[in-house]
Amino acid sequence: MKLKDYITLGNLLSGFAAVIALFEGRFSLACYLICLAYVFDVLDGLVARLTRQHDTFGSILDSVCDFVTNSIFMSLLVFDFFWREAGWPVGLAALVGAFPAALGTIRQARQQDRPLSFPCYWIGLPRPALALFTLALLNSSLVALATGALRPWVNGLLALLIVAGSLLHLSHLPFVNHHERRFMTFLRLGAWIFLLGSPLAFAASLVLFGDGRLLFDHWVFCFLIYLGLAWTQIPYADIERLREAIRGEPVRLPLVHRDVDWRPRTWAPFFLERDG
Repeated sequence: MKLKDYITLGNLLSGFAAVIALFEGRFSLACYLICLAYVFDVLDGLVARLTRQHDTFGSILDSVCDFVTNSIFMSLLVFDFFWREAGWPVGLAALVGAFPAALGTIRQARQQDRPLSFPCYWIGLPRPALALFTLALLNSSLVALATGALRPWVNGLLALLIVAGSLLHLSHLPFVNHHERRFMTFLRLGAWIFLLGSPLAFAASLVLFGDGRLLFDHWVFCFLIYLGLAWTQIPYADIERLREAIRGEPVRLPLVHRDVDWRPRTWAPFFLERDG
């Protein structure tokens, strides 16, 4: 065990502490503990790069901890929300809560059978992205401001979004990731909006409301932009190569985006640069 591996365990233990908080009926605390798990998830990779401690064991440990926190623990959080906070019947709450765990587990198994991660891209929506979106949804102003007759409709919308996001785990759609990526144009702008906007939104939320709802609203906004627009920044030639990988053919590396000479010529390479 190296330093980075102990930090990785912080991810798992923060998620475990969140489950204990759920048992005690402290939903908000559980959500912030999941946020702490994300901090450890980011830090372990940073420490590994700084100390040059990359190894197979660490990669496997990181994958397992991410799976447990982002799929299993998040499913318990979803179940608790719909059962205790929304007042749904236990069976219906369990049904919605089962989606992240079940489809996240299938994705984990698929990942052992075929590559789902490539330089710059994932195939299918990654578990951390859905978990962060789910966490943000359940703590957003959409929930805080929904009262009376509007609340059941909002709860139903939340359930549909969580189920739909879980199904995207198993899709063949490409999603932009940060691995070996050169952030350019809109992707660079989006990264700065997320990184700089998060602490600003949290500080403003503490001053205005005494909680973190604006931070979670900011994350919901960033996820929707990511889901709706990030794919337009993928060179179409890379889409074709990823399709080959999905069919079981060897992927042609390096992908176009990794070519040091490649630059987007338009605002939407996917649509407007199909000549490669």
